[in-house]
Amino acid sequence: MRKDEAKFITEFLSEAGTKTENSDYFGYVLLDNYAIWAVADGFDEEEGAKVAARIAVESVIEYFMLCPRFNYDVIKEMMDYANLKVKEKQEEAQKYSLMHTSLLIVISNYNSILYGNVGNTRFYHIRGGYIVSQSKDDTIAQLLVDEEALNVSDIRFHRQRNDLLQAIGDFGKINPNIIRSPVELMEKDIFCLTTVGFWENIDEHDMENDLSRFEDKKQWLNSLEKRILASLRDNIENYTIAQVEVQAVASPEPMEKDRSKIIKKILLIIMIVVVIILFIVIWNVKRRNGILQAATQYEKLADEEILKKNFNNSIDDLKLEIGEYEKLKPKSRGIIGFFTNAEKKRNDADKKIDEINKKIGEIEKIKEAFTDIDEGNELFNNGNYDEANVKYQQAKYNLNDNTYKRDELNTEEILTTLDSRINSAVKLKEAKALEMAGDNAVNEGSFNLAKVSYKNAMDIYLANGKADYVSQIEKKIEEISDKEKTAYNGAMLAENKGDSLAQSNINSSREAYYQARQMYQVLGDTVKVGEVDNKIQELNSQQNADLQTANNLVQEGLSQITANNPAQAISILTQAKNIYQKMKDTNNVNIVGKYINQAQEFIKFESQNVEKLKAQKLEYSEKLKSQETEYSEKLKQQEIQLQQQLQAKEMEIKVQQEQMEQERQKREEISRKIENALNLEMQADQLAIDEKFEESIAKYEETKKILEEVNTDGNFGNQVAKIEGLNKKIEKIEGYLLKKNGEEDLKNKRWKDAVEKLTQAKEKLEKSGTKQNEIAEIEKKLKKAEKKANKKWWQFWKIF
Repeated sequence: MRKDEAKFITEFLSEAGTKTENSDYFGYVLLDNYAIWAVADGFDEEEGAKVAARIAVESVIEYFMLCPRFNYDVIKEMMDYANLKVKEKQEEAQKYSLMHTSLLIVISNYNSILYGNVGNTRFYHIRGGYIVSQSKDDTIAQLLVDEEALNVSDIRFHRQRNDLLQAIGDFGKINPNIIRSPVELMEKDIFCLTTVGFWENIDEHDMENDLSRFEDKKQWLNSLEKRILASLRDNIENYTIAQVEVQAVASPEPMEKDRSKIIKKILLIIMIVVVIILFIVIWNVKRRNGILQAATQYEKLADEEILKKNFNNSIDDLKLEIGEYEKLKPKSRGIIGFFTNAEKKRNDADKKIDEINKKIGEIEKIKEAFTDIDEGNELFNNGNYDEANVKYQQAKYNLNDNTYKRDELNTEEILTTLDSRINSAVKLKEAKALEMAGDNAVNEGSFNLAKVSYKNAMDIYLANGKADYVSQIEKKIEEISDKEKTAYNGAMLAENKGDSLAQSNINSSREAYYQARQMYQVLGDTVKVGEVDNKIQELNSQQNADLQTANNLVQEGLSQITANNPAQAISILTQAKNIYQKMKDTNNVNIVGKYINQAQEFIKFESQNVEKLKAQKLEYSEKLKSQETEYSEKLKQQEIQLQQQLQAKEMEIKVQQEQMEQERQKREEISRKIENALNLEMQADQLAIDEKFEESIAKYEETKKILEEVNTDGNFGNQVAKIEGLNKKIEKIEGYLLKKNGEEDLKNKRWKDAVEKLTQAKEKLEKSGTKQNEIAEIEKKLKKAEKKANKKWWQFWKIF
């Protein structure tokens, strides 16, 4: 027990002074480990002053004995308990209603002391014969001292030394003056508990002087009492002094802390923390719900806008939704982040943001697809079928690749329409080529060929709903009919001209017939061609007959000359000359003219030798035969030449017809190839959507090969842009295939293979113009694979 280690001697005296009743009360208890001293000074003017002092001292000693401790809190608790007990007594009877008391409490652990007071009871600590410290009063005079308006030694003379600021029994809460730090005691220390009747009549220096004079502390108290009684005051208050002499102290012991109070404080702090946490949780839940509600609203608005085809507004709404989810990312890291599960919340938010970014990418594709469709429709309506086909193919690829809002946007219906438009574009391109071929045929005068081309083009236009184009071709066909009528009129005029010249000018008639025949042949009228051929044959027969007649007449005329009938010869030769003139055979006309001149000369020179005339006759006869043969041969050559020209023209027309047929067949073959290429491309697109990338690449390569064959032919538009588009698709699908294989390697922990394939996938997808969010996803997986691939065996502790 600590009490056995220490030795504390307590001496006290308490008297009424000049008063009839002593209202002071002193008590103390020395326990095994702790001790308590208490003195109270009840107010004399009140009937219950003595009762108040007794209750105060007894209640604090009672409390201390039940809960002995050595700390600041127990003094405060005892003060409050004493105040409670006095107030309870005040309520028992009217006569006690105004009773109050000052109170001083000193506690010790036999090594140190703590003290506290309310009112004007006072504590003194004496060491080495001198007062080293004293307590403060709860009086107005003490306030003046604190404000340096009054010396501390003058308090006992001040008229307001008994005007208390607080006391035990006050209605409100009391705030006792308690020292916070324990005062460590030494041997021969003395501490005193006094009431106002003592300290207002004793000077501190007198206390020190008397202490130095008496070794016996009882004598010292008696000496101090004598000084009180010798005071010049007429009215001496009740006075009490208790002095405790420390002759030995126990070993040091730390001041006990009030565990119950600590527990209360801890519980209070826990409650406050819990309340704060609950508030934060509720606030976070409310904030999170508000953010999620706003995000849901933005998502709903985005869905509504996309159905209205307002793609830009939809993307803006989704970006606002991303902004809301960014707010859900906690910033806390480290230990706070660990306990608040911040990393998971950030990952969840990032996952949701990735989903929204994927939606934005899908909408971008949809937007691009619908833009391509609009541009393709405009090009289609303007007749630019190649460019329209490219736009439709791009739109089809984007829509095939899209999975977002597929049903709401009627994607399948749109794809069916696109396929129809693509097929129509191919057919309409063929129709346009046929129309152009018809135009060329019209310019060349091949009206039948033009009609065939126009009719084929018109059938295609009708099958593809181009009624306005059909009406244009019908107008062209009507124009051809008008031109045919004009051509028929021209042919008939030429034929009539030939008829009119048949008797007068066979050569001109023949030329007219040949002209008419060529025109009929171009018009495809084989009946008229046959009729004109007959007329030409009749002309040739008539010409041959006339030539024969003329030749016979010349022979007969020469015979008449030989027979010395020059006059008859001149008549016959003149007939032959007229026939030659009719045939426009100037050469024979000149020859016969010479014969006539010779006959005329023969008449003049009848006397000339008959032998000479015979010789001349023979000469002329041979010459005439030669000329006749030459002329006949010339006619045959002319006829052959004309026949060759006609055959060449017929062959040319036949070749043109064959070329047209070959071109038609070729176009049909190319159309089938392009249609086959489109079907293969559609199959490849679907395989890509189903993530059957290797089969998709094979289909794309097959499509590319067909288009390269078509492009090499060069007669069905430039397919370079389409081939380049296929190359991009192939590169993109190769990227997706590498990505898929890389992810498989990553899953199977083949880190280096995953790094290689994901790197190649990233390069190919970047070249093919893939969206950044997909590239970012690959980069994230690539970073993970690289980190794993580069980790050494001793770095097993690393967390990624």
